[in-house]
Amino acid sequence: MSEQLQIKLTSFQDQFIFNEHRFPAFVGGWATVKSMSAIFRALLFSQETDNNLGLICRKEFTDLRDSTIKDFERYTGLKVNEQSKEVKLKNGSIIMFRHAEELDTLKNINLGWFWIEQAEELNTEEQWFYLLGRLRRESKRRSGWITANVNGHNWIYKHWKDRQHTEDYELTEATTYDNKHNLPEDFVKSLDSIPEIIKKRFVLNDWSVAEGLVWP
Repeated sequence: MSEQLQIKLTSFQDQFIFNEHRFPAFVGGWATVKSMSAIFRALLFSQETDNNLGLICRKEFTDLRDSTIKDFERYTGLKVNEQSKEVKLKNGSIIMFRHAEELDTLKNINLGWFWIEQAEELNTEEQWFYLLGRLRRESKRRSGWITANVNGHNWIYKHWKDRQHTEDYELTEATTYDNKHNLPEDFVKSLDSIPEIIKKRFVLNDWSVAEGLVWP
């Protein structure tokens, strides 16, 4: 990183970044700093083990390029190689960026960690478990995590909210209002004027609302 950042974390951001569970999830409303938190967790895992290999994944390539990679470069000061879609740290650790359709090419890869951003964009848990099967690199810790907005009772709800899996899964949640002290006042005020369905899903983090559907 070109310069040292001084950031005061909220309790929910701290809970997620330093979570000791193998498979944490951060599901929250707009502007809860999910991406930044996941990027810091990625750096933590890459820096604590020399020659580690991590993967950041998103469903669509354009979103990966125009949003995820740009956020990573902005928060870290590191430059992602446009051809390889990778960045190498001073300790030899490599962070790869791939979209969902590229995962089939990673059959022989051993990961130390992975992160799926906007995981609710994926219709099933297939990619999650595919990457979990790659999580076998020799490293201090091995972990996979997701960041997402709620989208009804989908696969994320099943594995993290409804707790149908093991104690390795841990959920961090936050509404936009939980982070309002870090947000522009006019932005927070504007949230009162958006349609109720959108507000429930993207601001209040209401799991009863899905894309195109309100659960009874």
